[in-house]
Amino acid sequence: MRPSNSVWQGNFGYWQNSFIHNNLLVIGYTGWQGFQSFGRGVVICDVDTKVTHPTITSLDTVPFTLQFLPSDLIRFYLRSFQDCGAISQSICSSMISSIFPAVVTYNPHQDILLVLKAEPQIEVNFLHQLKITPADCYEQVCKRWSEFKPSLMP
Repeated sequence: MRPSNSVWQGNFGYWQNSFIHNNLLVIGYTGWQGFQSFGRGVVICDVDTKVTHPTITSLDTVPFTLQFLPSDLIRFYLRSFQDCGAISQSICSSMISSIFPAVVTYNPHQDILLVLKAEPQIEVNFLHQLKITPADCYEQVCKRWSEFKPSLMP
């Protein structure tokens, strides 16, 4: 049984839920902006690997970069990890076969497909029927741009 999260003792190795919760507005912003520009695709979030360290608390700021990857580039993106040896062919094939049906069927007005990458981990998350929609996330970030601008600039 996994202990519950604690601000004082880190996140016991499963940091993804807390990270997504803390950064949902910018993830949703990126997803909606990408969908409006390119159509269906996934949000790629490259997270600094220190997030997996047990001393990180929910109060710490974790550096990350976001980008939207249109559906026609997903296979190429994942294969690049296979080509450089970061993931095996079977893992790459498994990820591709799980992502493509979701890309075709997700509701971009309510859902986000998120690939979290914290070397060497790659995890695919399907954020389904969100209470705050990607369009709402986009609107909130635009209204409070000065607050979010640093995390959205490369």
